[in-house]
Amino acid sequence: MKSEFIHSNPNAPVMVVFGGNPDMRHRVVTMLEEFNRVTVYAKLSEEEGLNKLKSLPSVHFVLIGGRYSDSQRERIRNFVHQNMPQVHISEPGIHYPYGDDGVKMDILQKLNLT
Repeated sequence: MKSEFIHSNPNAPVMVVFGGNPDMRHRVVTMLEEFNRVTVYAKLSEEEGLNKLKSLPSVHFVLIGGRYSDSQRERIRNFVHQNMPQVHISEPGIHYPYGDDGVKMDILQKLNLT
């Protein structure tokens, strides 16, 4: 099961995915690997994801998966806004309909990769 994809370009944007189950995490990382525009670190728990954010020298994009509760989403958003105000947040199912195309389009637009 995949939990990360390190892009061959060391300058590729870095994203952290907060996901709720291993199967979906694998599917999202595989989709983003095939998309081939970003480095991806996917974590299952809120704590793991926040620790990953703290450990990385640079993060550009955070994706919060559908299994996260409203309170978890709020804590993640607050952490990002307070500590990494330049980081874009994406929430499939809230900001746009679920689906690979929506995720890819949001990444392209927010990271100005078009």
